[in-house]
Amino acid sequence: MDTIKNYLETLFLELPKTEAVEKAKADLLANMEDHYFSLIDEGKSEHEAIGAVISEFGSVDELRQTLEIEEEPEADFFEDEDELTLPIAEEEMLTFLAGRKQIALGLSLGIMFTILAVAAMILFSEVGETLGMSIFFIFVSIGVGLIIYYGMQFQKIDSPLHDRMISRNLVKKAQVLKGEYTKSFTIGLVLGICSCILSLVPLFIFSYAENLGAALLMAMISIGVFLICYSSIYYTGFDKFVESRFFVGDEDKLGPNARKEKYGNNAEKKYVIEKMYWPVIVVTYFIWSFVFGAWHISWVLLVAGGILWSGIEAVIKKV
Repeated sequence: MDTIKNYLETLFLELPKTEAVEKAKADLLANMEDHYFSLIDEGKSEHEAIGAVISEFGSVDELRQTLEIEEEPEADFFEDEDELTLPIAEEEMLTFLAGRKQIALGLSLGIMFTILAVAAMILFSEVGETLGMSIFFIFVSIGVGLIIYYGMQFQKIDSPLHDRMISRNLVKKAQVLKGEYTKSFTIGLVLGICSCILSLVPLFIFSYAENLGAALLMAMISIGVFLICYSSIYYTGFDKFVESRFFVGDEDKLGPNARKEKYGNNAEKKYVIEKMYWPVIVVTYFIWSFVFGAWHISWVLLVAGGILWSGIEAVIKKV
């Protein structure tokens, strides 16, 4: 079902966010879901049903005609068509994803080394405490170095694409690549979670050697965390080309075009409201907690703040 919803979101990505369009999207999703379940009841497999549902519904051009919406030029959001405002090319997306994959590997290895540092310290401390601490600091140094270096690379690969338009064809290409990687992502996630869960087994198997059991536990956790982080960081890279019309980097700082797309009229003022909201909530939370000693109830403010923001966000997008 997520595939159908993602397809529909992409289909409506190029259409204006009006009340009529949103209603048409909701109606179309309901029809697609009904058709999907009817095909499942007929004995179709999940993939066959999804393929049939998607193929039987119209294109975005047909939706425009039905809703009587004129197509806007893709470059309307840009004042000057220089190399930093032109729509992102497929080659640029592939370069970004290749860089993202390398960053995912580097960061995951860094996290893995910091966890392995504990395993190495426990294991080699039996030989000598000095040796155990030395290996610990070596592993930590390698891990932290990798995390810092590859963490800085995010901005490097984001900058050339920042706030540039993602064309309809590029969205479709990104969806295909994401679909191809989904199986690997699922396998990596499952193996990573299993490794973390099964990390308790060495404690029972090597109950006669507690240090060895504890070291293996940390080693298995490091492997599990590596698999989860690597597959997740790379996988989320595809979403940057699927979920938004304009590219937004990992720092989540919306550019002028992305703000205009998200907020419409008076985008800058609405963006300021969003950026001020949570700092005010957090400051109020700490003042209430520290000054008035209301730790037992102040946490409610964070929960209420999240619920309230959903309503505020819906209002400022429509104004």
